[in-house]
Amino acid sequence: MRRDVEVVHEGLDFGEGPRWHDGRLWVSDFYARRVRSYGPTGDVRVELELDDQPSGLGWLPSGALLVVAMTSRQVRRVDADGGVHLHADLSGIAGGLVNDMVVDGRGNAYVGNFGFDIEAGDGGPRPADLALVHPDGTTEVAATDLRFPNGSVITPDGTTLIVGESMGAR
Repeated sequence: MRRDVEVVHEGLDFGEGPRWHDGRLWVSDFYARRVRSYGPTGDVRVELELDDQPSGLGWLPSGALLVVAMTSRQVRRVDADGGVHLHADLSGIAGGLVNDMVVDGRGNAYVGNFGFDIEAGDGGPRPADLALVHPDGTTEVAATDLRFPNGSVITPDGTTLIVGESMGAR
């Protein structure tokens, strides 16, 4: 089956972590340090400008946006009034830049990391831990010995977390 492709927007520096939310496609543009959303007619909004590289996106049951701040190894929470707050510090779990995130229906966020400092050339890749951030911002390790956990999804019934390993080919 042939499908036509329509370009609705150009100009992202590096799009990451696409999520569908409230009738819009949300994307982190991490080199531009912005979170953008795209409406069905192609309208574009800058939803957030961050002092870090944004990556994974998700929402708490309250409607607050969660966004990964890659280099500071944090998850930030954006409240309805636009205030940005530290939600979780992952520096004790993440062995490298934090990246992709998926949030379940209860507000638990699963956050991957590189496992090493890719820009420092520190001898990576090394195994990484997958972080679990509870809705209250407390953290724990959800899984260990992963090779660059990335592209995580939760099955529609909410019972299974699937984690892709970019450097593990699994």
